[in-house]
Amino acid sequence: MLNVLSLGAGVQSTALLLMSIRGELDQLDCAIFADTGWEPQAVYAHLAWLESEAAAAGGPVYRVRRGDLRADALRSQIRGRKIDGVRWASMPLYVLGEDGGTGMIRRQCTSEYKIVPVERKIRDLLGLKPRQRWPVEVVVNQFFGISADEQRRVRIPKELWKRHRYPFVLERPMRREQIVDWLQVNYPGRRVPRSACLGCPFHSDEEWRAIKANPDEWADVTAFDNAIRHCGGMRGDVFLHRSCRPLESVDLRPCDERAQQLQLWDGECFGMCGT
Repeated sequence: MLNVLSLGAGVQSTALLLMSIRGELDQLDCAIFADTGWEPQAVYAHLAWLESEAAAAGGPVYRVRRGDLRADALRSQIRGRKIDGVRWASMPLYVLGEDGGTGMIRRQCTSEYKIVPVERKIRDLLGLKPRQRWPVEVVVNQFFGISADEQRRVRIPKELWKRHRYPFVLERPMRREQIVDWLQVNYPGRRVPRSACLGCPFHSDEEWRAIKANPDEWADVTAFDNAIRHCGGMRGDVFLHRSCRPLESVDLRPCDERAQQLQLWDGECFGMCGT
């Protein structure tokens, strides 16, 4: 049985990997990180540290990559178009229609830039040849760092060849704040960045502010946002920010700060969690 961690390099999957290394959870044969090519530099630095920790314990961390999400999106500019024979998976970008209505493009990037590359690596680890069928019995335990407060994200796989394992939900129930506490106790001073593409439209304003604090990364996402405005095949303009305004012009200050200065409404703010 192959024990594989789907490593996102965020708080929960980082803790799961480290607990396995320390013998506090079942031993993993390896971890797999799907790289979209558009993670913050802090994530790549943290991933390199995890790779060194895992290597010292004898368990490799594999990086897999289907392509460069940012470059593919800019090269395509047309929803569903193929790039070098491979269809670009659409990002969940916000659309402002000509009639003023708003919408969102269906998200496919998670599946094609994260899930599929991980499964291809698992096939390789199992020694399956191209076009060879998956086994009809469970041969892989696929671990996910989902915490007890995120049980809605638990999924039973349809595939016969794998079993999903959620240690922080079933075997060692821990909420996210408990996992953060464990990391602080056992790895004091180690900061675990949030793992998400720089240009993920699901960023909250707080996360956009964090990106803005890094001039290079802010220049990257604002340039991308301006470049996608008139995406072919869309009935309206396309944006990264949920306000359907150019990212560089969005007021990203905290709600209370904006309310004090502008006295807007009752200071209410609507946010969106990242994924």
